Amino acid sequence: LTIEPKKEPPTRMREAAGDEESEKILAVYPPDRLRGKAACLAQIEEAMKEGIKPEDLLHAVQAYATDSAGFTRSKVCFSDNWFQSRRWQGYVEKQAEDREKATALQADHHARLASWISDRSPMCKHITAKQIDGLLTSKLVTQAQIQAAGLRS
Repeated sequence: LTIEPKKEPPTRMREAAGDEESEKILAVYPPDRLRGKAACLAQIEEAMKEGIKPEDLLHAVQAYATDSAGFTRSKVCFSDNWFQSRRWQGYVEKQAEDREKATALQADHHARLASWISDRSPMCKHITAKQIDGLLTSKLVTQAQIQAAGLRS
């Protein structure tokens, strides 16, 4: 025998919050291509139960609406088909890739700034106070290195 963990029963407030987010996401879909509202909302809620963040799904719908803005009616996907066939997944995956690239670029930029400080490069004069604070919190440089480079935090 296994003992199943008790799940909290859905409260009206939690259900209303989920419904509100689903409605917000569906409202972004181009209005001339909306069809099968109940099916769409069910698909959106299912995606959120699978762990997709509502803001990611919202951005995916916005991206699709932007991408397909000039398409003729024969080239677009109605909302019920779009959510049913999970076409939003490609957009969500692209968003995740873009976030990873941005994080990598940020890390590379911080490493470059840290090397300027440790080398006491003349380029240090271009480093802002906010960037110095970021370098200190990420522990890429010490307060002594910043002072030795002639900078103030």
